[in-house]
Amino acid sequence: MATLEGKARYRIDTDNTGSGIAIMILTTALFAASDSTVKLIGTAVPLLALLWVRYLFQMIVLGVWQIRRGAFGLFRTGAVKLQAVRAVLLLTNSACTFAGLRHLPLPVTTSLAMLAPLISTLLAALVLKDDVPRSKWAMVVIGFIGMLLVVRPGGSQFSWTVIFPIGAATTFACFQVLSSHLSRVDDAITTNFLTALVATVVLCVLVWMDQAETLPALAQVRVGSWLLVVFMATMATGGQLLMLQALRRAPLSLLTPFSYGQLAFAAFFSWLLFGQVPDMWMAIGMCVIAASGIGTVLLHGRKPADVSTEI
Repeated sequence: MATLEGKARYRIDTDNTGSGIAIMILTTALFAASDSTVKLIGTAVPLLALLWVRYLFQMIVLGVWQIRRGAFGLFRTGAVKLQAVRAVLLLTNSACTFAGLRHLPLPVTTSLAMLAPLISTLLAALVLKDDVPRSKWAMVVIGFIGMLLVVRPGGSQFSWTVIFPIGAATTFACFQVLSSHLSRVDDAITTNFLTALVATVVLCVLVWMDQAETLPALAQVRVGSWLLVVFMATMATGGQLLMLQALRRAPLSLLTPFSYGQLAFAAFFSWLLFGQVPDMWMAIGMCVIAASGIGTVLLHGRKPADVSTEI
């Protein structure tokens, strides 16, 4: 999913909203390509190594970008603890997503991960005690029905591994809530650099702790698999950078519904690479989830919006 949160301090040029939408659609294609590559890699590369390369690559690219644009305050933040928690949440989200992709069809993992806006509504009501209108609760119910259509509990293809993408959606919902706060105090590039830095450090520690199993497994990885890992990291980081460009050209409220285009790209790559085509009920469920998510975004957009760009 799109995971570039934070405050993008750019002036939005309303004359370029069309190009912003086009860039957003391209962004969803890159994220779907990244997920497809993870599934293509399968178990050929240890999960910790996949995550480590993913965030190390992002850290390097964003660090270089910051320096090139003359912003040298890479480590300046007004909320160190929140930045650390944000990084752990995103790392957990990625781990759940990657694990889900190893066990489930790509469209299933993607569509369940798209439940994040609905889970955000639940968190707002249950944890933050916000007054959630009936219209938003209706979207939650519709999204839950869509989830049931996708996973079909009790069916022959149902697996307990659906917990991974649902876990990804839950952690991403928490991640969005936290990012909304951080968008008011830190720059977008700095925030995402710090996220990648903290995630990389955490993964270095985990690899060191698990070196007895991870290092021998890495020695068995072929060159072709490493090339796929680098391609995956490039697509994921490229998608995040493109999203910043989209947010320069169009407001978040306009762009967010187009993020559900990732479902269509996931279905296309699933057919192209794995010969897996969603059946009728799964396709209906994916559409229902997309409709409920878009409805939640539009209902949220009725309130006065600030200029922050968390997504």
